[in-house]
Amino acid sequence: MNPADNIERAVARLHITTRAGTDERILNDAFAALHGGLQKQQLLGVDTGVCRTVVILRMAKPALVAAVILVACALFFSVFYRKGATPAEIHKAFAKAENTCISTFQAGKTEPFQQVWASQTLHVKLFKIGGGNQAQFTLWDAPNKVKMIKYLSSESIRTEAITEQMFAELDKSVAQSSGLFPFSDANAVPEGAQWSGVDDPQVAGTIPETEVYDLAWTAKIAPSEAVAYKKWRLFADIRTHLPRRAEWYAKSRPEDDYTFETFTVVSYPSESEIHDLIDNIFGPRRGRPDEPEYIGTPGTER
Repeated sequence: MNPADNIERAVARLHITTRAGTDERILNDAFAALHGGLQKQQLLGVDTGVCRTVVILRMAKPALVAAVILVACALFFSVFYRKGATPAEIHKAFAKAENTCISTFQAGKTEPFQQVWASQTLHVKLFKIGGGNQAQFTLWDAPNKVKMIKYLSSESIRTEAITEQMFAELDKSVAQSSGLFPFSDANAVPEGAQWSGVDDPQVAGTIPETEVYDLAWTAKIAPSEAVAYKKWRLFADIRTHLPRRAEWYAKSRPEDDYTFETFTVVSYPSESEIHDLIDNIFGPRRGRPDEPEYIGTPGTER
């Protein structure tokens, strides 16, 4: 139940009968309180649109104002008490996405060193590592129970049999291994980690229509057991909470500035786009060598 609902129910329980003069005084007090709260919001750079509503209501008759003042209060409190998304909500939104593409870049680079396409509807995952003619594509095809590997510089395709369990294990780790999330799920976030919203307009302007969050934590580096300070910055869609971009930072001492290391860009292609990409790399379905290659036991003959 939000604060606006609480206010509405509290007013309904009062059942107070007043005269016109009393109505005018109560409304004036209400407007004064609303203006005070709005000024605080304006200092924070939040444009709620309630100011315009208040001006219009000021021009209306008290009887009409009384009918709509709760609307203005609801608008105000919905912004004043608004909270951003939690890591669990973002994980949940991403898990529901049917088709995704995660591209991972080194800081300052424009070409990704790794890309992962995943389709829940096709039940496939496609990995690309490297670039140019040295790029390697690996397709995990669950319906046909095969893994297919192809180098862009070669026409040959290597196939290996996979099991449903192998695909399920890959499914659990793909989000973390692709460089998007720092942990396998929200429950794996270490104790003491700090999750906070980023209010810097310059940062928020990097990806329009997103909210920006920072997750900061410490991690021990084996085998020296030295402590590293990590930060993961996420740009999430303001409406769907779907990740759009993630940035990774690190430093070795608390007083140091964070160093920008890698970043990922997330897009949400259609099923047909992923299907076409697979066909372009491995050929049409009918022409693919879907039968796994025979791998003999060393020292024996087939």
